[in-house]
Amino acid sequence: MMITKTKRVIKISQLVNPHFKKLWSTQRPYIIAKGGRGSFKSSTISLKLLTMLKKQAQLGHKANVVCIRENTVNLRDSVYGQICWAIDKLHMTDEFKYSVSPMRITHISSGSAFYFYGGDKPEKLKSNTIQNVIALWFNL
Repeated sequence: MMITKTKRVIKISQLVNPHFKKLWSTQRPYIIAKGGRGSFKSSTISLKLLTMLKKQAQLGHKANVVCIRENTVNLRDSVYGQICWAIDKLHMTDEFKYSVSPMRITHISSGSAFYFYGGDKPEKLKSNTIQNVIALWFNL
């Protein structure tokens, strides 16, 4: 009996709000995303960061993303949860290891990771040395 794997096709265009199409396709190093609550900006950003990290991993490069939320209290329910959402949407859940202490999501095969920090505790940011940073997400 032969088992064949079917390829799953994910249309990113169906996941990204058309209002953020420019954000999705930009090559600029700095982006300020504006939009109201429920505008899908965090979802678009999390998908973009995940695809950036995954692309680097596929090229054999280690790449890290630092995610900072204005306050530590909402960290797990906001940016951490949003990256988890993006990983699930792109059906990559089994490719990552999840940790909440320290708060980190690591790509198993490449060692690349998403690091999460609260902006209200700058002393924790100062003491970390993270190499190979390809993006920083500061969420107010």
